Amino acid sequence: MIGIWRRPRWAHGFLVVAAAWANTAVLGLVIVGKVTGSGPMSTGSARHTGGLPGLGWNANRYPLGPPGLAEKTTAAGAQAAAGFSVPVPSDAAASQANLTQAWVNKYNGEVALVFDKGKVDITMARATQQKDLRYFQAFVAQRNKNRVTDAIEQVNGRPALVITPNTSVVCHCNPAVVEFDRNGIDVSIYSNTYGTGTLLAIADSMR
Repeated sequence: MIGIWRRPRWAHGFLVVAAAWANTAVLGLVIVGKVTGSGPMSTGSARHTGGLPGLGWNANRYPLGPPGLAEKTTAAGAQAAAGFSVPVPSDAAASQANLTQAWVNKYNGEVALVFDKGKVDITMARATQQKDLRYFQAFVAQRNKNRVTDAIEQVNGRPALVITPNTSVVCHCNPAVVEFDRNGIDVSIYSNTYGTGTLLAIADSMR
């Protein structure tokens, strides 16, 4: 595994820290994971790995990939379509009050919630691997490959992988990330606006 940003499951992603997300032009640091099975990987918003100019879709409008793969819905609609609980956080930075968009992938049930016009993104999907403490410890142990500042914290008593924003050695432009397993559902929270403390508070409020 190598990195911190994620490709959406439609692209069979690997957690990726791309030094090029939607607002930059350079593709960099890729954290290889799910493809090789060597580290924590899951789903992720296309907002952070695709949707760059010339790639064919606007990731701000279609956070789970190109049009046709996902449909806009509500949190309740996403839960019904995905077949698993989709809790909306109750934090000032992300709550029902500032939920901007909800999306569900029509083919694999991946869900994306967008808060405050993109200040916070949350993706949820059925975990393909058990994200336990040892899993995250293995990831953090590969700091020379990850090339970002990462650590293990807790979310409601569960281990969580936490990636500090702007610590990528490639561009110092990565977002804050918190990833944890919630009853077999891989939950990832991203933000280019808030730090890891806020994202952990958001995660703790998802009960």
